Amino acid sequence: MDSLRLRKKKRQFDYEGEDTPVQNAKVNFKVNFYFAVLDVAINSVLERFQQLQQMKSVFGFLYNVKSLNGITNTQLMEHCTKLEIALRDGESKDIDATDLCHELQAVARLLQPDTVTCLDVLKFICEQELVHSVPNTFVALRILLTLPVTVASGEKSLSKLKLIQTYVRSTMTVERVVVLAMVSIENEIAQKVDLKNLVANFAKQRHGKHIFSYL
Repeated sequence: MDSLRLRKKKRQFDYEGEDTPVQNAKVNFKVNFYFAVLDVAINSVLERFQQLQQMKSVFGFLYNVKSLNGITNTQLMEHCTKLEIALRDGESKDIDATDLCHELQAVARLLQPDTVTCLDVLKFICEQELVHSVPNTFVALRILLTLPVTVASGEKSLSKLKLIQTYVRSTMTVERVVVLAMVSIENEIAQKVDLKNLVANFAKQRHGKHIFSYL
């Protein structure tokens, strides 16, 4: 069937124009579904890239700490000040821009040639026991590495929740839903658990039957 019979909408006002109905089924599918899906996909991708650009403008200078030796003190101070403002909440702040600037310069001189990524820098600080010496750098790198740039983790959790909390299981408690979701998401770790030992330990912790003697 190549054409569809569409219901005409009644105009509420005289100045409203008459919409030309799409009678061809292929064109109707293309306009109302295909283009709509493309529009949502493009907007989602653009939103993700905007989030990445926004994060890069604030944390970008920490991606390669070793390369900070090649910029001036003024440029590095500008980056640190911008990061301090982004992490400030009223009067409280997570880092101090001046201290962070001096710490990064010191850390950049100590890094090994194979220390490239910000995760490598954080591991280097922990291995060399420099956490208390460069606290601002330590906090800034931890925030960068744990910052959720996209909503992929949230989408994954929601998709798992749909598989777990079905119509039959709609009366589960919150604690059980959280535990099952964690087991489902961390499936690779759950596969390595020895269920026999787990059940045995669980049975030992359960209270056995008490035998009461009637005198």
